[in-house]
Amino acid sequence: MSRMFQAFRISRKLALLSGGFLLVLGVSGTAALVFAPASMMPGYGEEVGGHCKTVYQSQFRRGKEKRLIAVISTDDLEPMARVKTGVRIARHLAETLHPDLVIVQVADHRGPTARSALRGQAIGVEIVHAPNPGKTAAVSKPWEARYVDALPTQTGLYFGDRVDLRLTELETINHEIELVEGCDGDVVDEDPKTVAATGHEEAAEPASSGGH
Repeated sequence: MSRMFQAFRISRKLALLSGGFLLVLGVSGTAALVFAPASMMPGYGEEVGGHCKTVYQSQFRRGKEKRLIAVISTDDLEPMARVKTGVRIARHLAETLHPDLVIVQVADHRGPTARSALRGQAIGVEIVHAPNPGKTAAVSKPWEARYVDALPTQTGLYFGDRVDLRLTELETINHEIELVEGCDGDVVDEDPKTVAATGHEEAAEPASSGGH
C-alpha cells in the first residue's frame, strides 16, 4: 500500500491510514463520477477553476474515531488552486458529516478514473484535516497538506517536486475561504451522506495486514 503514496513521502501512519481507506474503496462497487474534458466546457479559453466532482467517498470507524476519505477530481490547474479546493472540501465534509479525521485527495479531471489508477502521479494534492486533533491518533495538527508543484499533463498526471505546506500557510488558506461548500459537480438531490464501500452509511475499517 505504501506504493500508493510513495510520491508524497508522508508518514508511515498516514500512509497506512490512507491505504486502508482506499482498500475499502477498491473492493466496493462505488461508481466513479467523471468530468467532461475542459476543452468541452463553455469559455474554455478563459481561466476556469474551483469546479470539482466527487470520485469516491467513504467513512468508517477506528475504535471511537469516525474517519472519512474523499477523492475528488477538479479543473484547477495551479498547485495552490488545487490546495484551496481541497481545503474547502475537507472543511465542508468536516462541518456536514462531523468526522474526527478527513483526508481529501485531489486528482485532475482529465486523469484516470479507475480506482487502481488513482494513486501516485494521479494525485496532485492531499489534504488531512482533524477538526479536533485531540480526538484522533493519526495526526497532532488540525491541518496537513502536500502537493505536486507542477501543472497537470494533458492526461491528468502530475510530475514535479512534492511540497509540504506549513500549518500557518494552511490556516491562512482556510481563513481566506469565503464560501464553504461541496463539489458543484455532485448530485445534491439528497441530504449529504457518506456512502461506504458496502453501500451503507458506515463501514468497519479493514484489519491491517501488517505494521502498526
